[in-house]
Amino acid sequence: MARTAPSIALVLALCALAGCAADPAPADGGTPGGGGRAVVLPASALPGMTSDRSSVDVDGLTTEVTHPEELRGLLEEAGFSSAEQRSFGGGTGAFSRVLARGLTFDSSAGAASYVAWFAENAHEEILTSRRISPADVPSGVVVFRHRPDACCHNDVPAYMAAWQHGSSVLYLHVGGRRANTRTFVELIETYDREV
Repeated sequence: MARTAPSIALVLALCALAGCAADPAPADGGTPGGGGRAVVLPASALPGMTSDRSSVDVDGLTTEVTHPEELRGLLEEAGFSSAEQRSFGGGTGAFSRVLARGLTFDSSAGAASYVAWFAENAHEEILTSRRISPADVPSGVVVFRHRPDACCHNDVPAYMAAWQHGSSVLYLHVGGRRANTRTFVELIETYDREV
């Protein structure tokens, strides 16, 4: 028992030193050091769904769009640094699939240029959809909704959103037979609180 107290004291001292050594938050509200680690929605945000966390590079991002070279050029100009994502699947709630992605850039201007690209192009480049402005969505969040086509029985409602936090961008893409605007806005708010 006597060994436990010094061990706890040592752990607390190391934690305090690590806290002192951390980079301070940048003035533009971005990640410390610019282009730091991306914020990803935690697995606990969607109980009952399985999830997998992974890194995504420029090649991975550009394979998801209709015109990959245009997005590749924008990411290079914007100073894209890194991206982390969590993919959710299964479950019996509103969504059958969720992709939550955090992208980091070298500056807040780079993050802003990505959100501007998303606002102008996502409806054609990523998913055939229409931009909507739901009530209660946090300021600066760009939202798109896809309505299923009656001729395809596998088509389900889907939503996308992107918004900026300093030198980071948060991105959500969800789908499911019971997906609706209210539940999507709630998920946006949950993700936004993680920053």
